[in-house]
Amino acid sequence: MPQHTKNLYILWFGTLLAAISFSLVGPFLPLFLRQDLGVASGAEAWSGLLFSSTFFTSALVSPLWGSLADRYGRKVMIIRAGAGIGIVNILMAFVNNPYQLLLLRVINGFMSGFIPSSIALVATNTPEELIGRYLGLLQTGQAVGTVMGPLVGGILSHLLGIRETFFFAGLNIFIATIVVIFGVRETRERQLHHRVNILADLGEAFRNRTLATALIISLIIQAALMVLQPVISLYISELTTGNDSSLATGIIFSLAGLAAIIAAPFWGKQSDRIGFKRVMVLSLLLAALFNLPQSFVRSATSFGVFRFLYGLALAGVTLATNGLVAKAVSPEFRGRAYGISNSFSQTGSVIGPLFGGFWAQVAGTRSLFFVTSLILLAASQAVSRLLPDLPASKPDQSTPASQET
Repeated sequence: MPQHTKNLYILWFGTLLAAISFSLVGPFLPLFLRQDLGVASGAEAWSGLLFSSTFFTSALVSPLWGSLADRYGRKVMIIRAGAGIGIVNILMAFVNNPYQLLLLRVINGFMSGFIPSSIALVATNTPEELIGRYLGLLQTGQAVGTVMGPLVGGILSHLLGIRETFFFAGLNIFIATIVVIFGVRETRERQLHHRVNILADLGEAFRNRTLATALIISLIIQAALMVLQPVISLYISELTTGNDSSLATGIIFSLAGLAAIIAAPFWGKQSDRIGFKRVMVLSLLLAALFNLPQSFVRSATSFGVFRFLYGLALAGVTLATNGLVAKAVSPEFRGRAYGISNSFSQTGSVIGPLFGGFWAQVAGTRSLFFVTSLILLAASQAVSRLLPDLPASKPDQSTPASQET
C-alpha cells in the first residue's frame, strides 16, 4: 500500500476520534455550568462566551501553527495539538468555577490544529490528481465524529456525569495522537531554512489573488453557516410538542453530519472531474436553495428533511474550500496556507454566532434563514466572478504562492 494511502486511512481514524472529542461536551456546557459550577442565571451567555473564546484564540494562532508546520512538518503539529488538547480536556474535569473553565477554553483554542494539520498533511503528501478524492474521504472521518460526538457525550454524561465526559474526551484524543505517532509518515521534506514570519506569510498569501479571494469568501461562508448556532435549538423546540425537543435536537444535529458523510466522496470525485471552483459554486447554490424553506416549516420532521439536504450541499462547500487552498499554492506553502485559512474560518465562527444571536433577538429566528440564503447566493456569485478556473488535476506545481495572479 502506498504511504500516502496509508496516511489517509490513519488520519481518517485520527480525525474521527478528534472530532468525537471536540463535539463530545459542547452541547452540554450549559448543563455543566448550571449543575456542576452553580451558575444559576446567565448560563446561555456564559456558554456563548466559552464557545467564542475558543474560536477567537484559534483564529489568532492558526497562522503560526501553519508556518511551523511548513518548517518542522505537519505530523509534528498534529502531535502537538493532540497532546495539548488532551491535557486541557482532562483539566476541565476538575474546574470549580466558570472562570477556570473559560481560561481552559482559551488555552484549548490556542492548542488547536489537529484536523487542519491532518488536512495539510494529506494535501501535501498525496499525488496532485488524487487530492480532491482523498480530501473528500478524509472529510467523512470528521463528519462521522461530529455525528457520534453529541450522541456518545449524551450517553456518557447520563451514565457517568459531565466531568467524566471531559476526561473521556481527553483520553480519546490521546488515542488519536498515538495512532498518528506510530502510523503516519510524512514524505515531503521539511523546510528548515524557512523562518517563521507570520506577517510575511500573510503578505505572501494576499499577493496570491486566488488564495486571498478564497480566504475572504471562506470567512463569509463560515459566518453564514454559524449564524444559526445560538438559536437553532430554540427553533427546534418551537417546532416540537411535549418533551421531545431534546431528542429532536440531537437527531437533527446529527442529520447534517450524516449528510456530509454521504456526500463528501461524491463531491471529491466531482472536484477531480470539474474542478473545485465549479463544485463550490454549485454547492453554494444548492445550500442556499435548501436553506430557505427551513424558514417556512411547521414541524421538526420537515425541518430535519431540509437540514439533511442542506448538509449534502455543505459537504461540497467544505471540500472545495480545502481543495482551492491546496491548488492555489505550491506544496511548500500549503502548511502555512491551511493555517491562515483556518484562522479566517475560525474568525467567521466568532462573527456568525454573535451576529445570529443579535439578529434573532431583533428580527426573529425565521428571518435568519433569509439572511443566510442571501449570503450564500452572494458568495456563489463572488466565487464565480472572482476566482480563476483552476485545473481539476495536475496543476503547475512550479508556480510559487507569491507569484499567483
